[in-house]
Amino acid sequence: METLGIGIVGAGNIGSRHARFWARVPGVSVVAVADTHNGAAENLAGAYPGAMAYADATELIADPQVQVVHVCVPTHLHRNIAIASADAGKHVLCEKPMALTLADCDAITDAAMRANVRLSVGHVTRFFPEYALAKRHVDAGAVGVPAIARTRRAGAFPKTAWFADMEQSGGVIADLIVHDLDWLQWCFGPVARVFARVAKSPGFEYALLTLRHSSGVISHAEGVWGEPTGFHTAFEIAGNGGLLTHDSRASRTLVAGTRSGTDSVVSVMNAPLAPTDDPYFKQVQAFADAVRGKTPVAIAPTEARAAVAVALAALESARTGNAVEI
Repeated sequence: METLGIGIVGAGNIGSRHARFWARVPGVSVVAVADTHNGAAENLAGAYPGAMAYADATELIADPQVQVVHVCVPTHLHRNIAIASADAGKHVLCEKPMALTLADCDAITDAAMRANVRLSVGHVTRFFPEYALAKRHVDAGAVGVPAIARTRRAGAFPKTAWFADMEQSGGVIADLIVHDLDWLQWCFGPVARVFARVAKSPGFEYALLTLRHSSGVISHAEGVWGEPTGFHTAFEIAGNGGLLTHDSRASRTLVAGTRSGTDSVVSVMNAPLAPTDDPYFKQVQAFADAVRGKTPVAIAPTEARAAVAVALAALESARTGNAVEI
């Protein structure tokens, strides 16, 4: 099996995390790191024997050892790096959200199609065991006909300054809640209508979205930057045949309830995940498999674009006070 050479663009927290999991994938080697901050690329590349450190993404993209570029930079920079990578014949795994405009999403996708390279976006929530298992239970009819879903995602206000700049991150909706916008559409189909409210103050941002899916399901997606109790996630899915609930702070991570009132624990995940079960490992393993032609990409560019479309509609709704059709 030919070794895949991985180039990481962006040596911050998320780039460092992804590099660590790439290094665990069989037949894969982290061969290059690029970052514009002085010493950042050298520090991360030093953890991987033989990896090159570059001060510019252009140099990394030109490296013949690099076959896959993992884009781990602030969102407003995704477009140019992803397109340049595809134009150079590199496969591209891009952090979520794909971009902050639909035009940029389309430009990235078009570049990958022209170059006939694999393109996917890191909506890693699909690989978290409780979310993946809930999707399987919904598809298997565990809740009957789904009617309503609620998600919550909350954590500290980001320390890095660019997150607070709407032009660079899109705020809590486009950067945080977008995880759930992808997952909810994966489970219940495309969103047709969005209504959103946002509350902001220095060091705090809250958003609540009400989504109407074309399937008839109603979803509520809530996100918080500035949660004092630490990062956590939760969801609830209800239908005419039962209920699925998850709370990352609970000892029973995923619980199924029936109309008879009987709860059953369908997943208990209190023990640390094995390295190969970690969602970040599964995400990069899946992309490696797609690059090698074993499977389609786990998250298609059209799906990543759909999450951005809902996020943008939610931002418009929050700005105007009106519901927005998609």
